[in-house]
Amino acid sequence: MTTAGPGSRSLGLACLILVAGLSCPVAAQPEFEQRGEVSAEISWYPHKPAYSGQENSFLHLEARPELFVYGDSIEAQIQPRISGGTSGGGLVDLREANITGRVGEMDYLVGNTVLFWGQVESYNPVDIVNARDFSRGLLRSEKRGAPMAKLSWPMGPGQLDLLAVDFVENVYPDTSLRERPALKVIGNRPSFSNGADSDDIATAARWAGYFGDVDLGLSWFRGTGHAPRLVPQADGTLKPDYSRITQTGLDIQYLRGDTALKGEAIHRRGQYDRLGSVRSYSAWIAGVEHNLYDVDGNGRDLVLIAEYARDSRRGKAHSGFQNDVTLGGRWVWNDVEDTELLALVSRDLDNDAQTMTLTFDRRLTDSLTFEASTRRVERLDRDPNSVALARDDAVIAKLTYGF
Repeated sequence: MTTAGPGSRSLGLACLILVAGLSCPVAAQPEFEQRGEVSAEISWYPHKPAYSGQENSFLHLEARPELFVYGDSIEAQIQPRISGGTSGGGLVDLREANITGRVGEMDYLVGNTVLFWGQVESYNPVDIVNARDFSRGLLRSEKRGAPMAKLSWPMGPGQLDLLAVDFVENVYPDTSLRERPALKVIGNRPSFSNGADSDDIATAARWAGYFGDVDLGLSWFRGTGHAPRLVPQADGTLKPDYSRITQTGLDIQYLRGDTALKGEAIHRRGQYDRLGSVRSYSAWIAGVEHNLYDVDGNGRDLVLIAEYARDSRRGKAHSGFQNDVTLGGRWVWNDVEDTELLALVSRDLDNDAQTMTLTFDRRLTDSLTFEASTRRVERLDRDPNSVALARDDAVIAKLTYGF
């Protein structure tokens, strides 16, 4: 079992911060709250693997216990994510381990946390703060907790956040997994170039607010990014090479009746493209969601989704969203079981590569939820960013117990 990355240093620091916070005289009788969840997931890939050593089925187990401590002036939270199974080496990662509080009109957070920036469904180019955990595959990543200090103030009709963020590297899939590059990625021994450094403290800022029916976010980030190039090594492996980037971003949502118009746009400097060259580029995604209420006369709603993504580098883009359209819908039962069905089709308009997903969610009891999904890929061998995934159709089932 491996622990999270720069790992031990950053996570150890977060734990020390949390312990120090719990030791402060925040209240004569602090209040404690415990909750969490455990899950079991089975994945099956019906097609023959593309590479030697890959398997066709996997069991993934995960636990996410949470502890909250409430005092008079500060709060503390800790949430480790402990995972393992037949899908490769286990992982222990602190998603949340932080102290929050307020001084005057300023809110603060110190420690590990997970942030989300963005508005749209299929792809969030502005969402840049956290590293990714690809331990279950490149198509099913999760965010890793990022050690940071965050200060927040009200500003006009919104809030300004200032951040200092410690670097955490990505985690990559084991060679037995599907949804992986052709060669093994040695994620725990990365290199750094173009001004990047493992001890880099990134700085970031985001203002988010509203003007009538418009929600607006403006962001800026400077530091070591989390989209490295993968450099072939003499031993037949790939080494992540991280670069120092600067990104400005905008995300926006406009609500008009039953329709939401959404968009995100960025300009980034210092990023390696697919061919390994450092270059500046711009990318954006625009989408619309339209709600149809009680479409069947039984209280069920249908949300129609359409999005288009564009990258100025086109065929040299590292993200794969250089000229892509996504269409789909979310069927919402509006029942006590919170039943939903989401269908999405994403297509690359340059090479016709296509991914179709169908996801079903339902709460079985107050504590138990069930999720099932299926994915079909077509013509991914035409997409340089996805050719290794061309045989990775999948069927996935997951049970989660909350406590």
